[in-house]
Amino acid sequence: MGQVEYLIGYEGDAFAFTGDVEEDLLSPPPPPTGGDRGGEEAVGKFLVRAGADWAVVRSLIDRGQLIEAAYDGRKFYVRRLHARCDEPRRA
Repeated sequence: MGQVEYLIGYEGDAFAFTGDVEEDLLSPPPPPTGGDRGGEEAVGKFLVRAGADWAVVRSLIDRGQLIEAAYDGRKFYVRRLHARCDEPRRA
């Protein structure tokens, strides 16, 4: 069975910062790209705190590691799950 993330409720926007902006954006929750933390405003705050800019996010999107999605008029950034649909299922 594949990996599943179940995120409910507001998780806030105070994130741990390791010094590796790309790794922090792609790490499992609690990164800025999980649940409400993936909202454009929260990711923007994280980037400011990290001393980085949106070029990092655009680069991750261009490389297929991050997905930009819109929901209810807001933008969200979610790390791409790397499971492939054509992989055989394991019991």
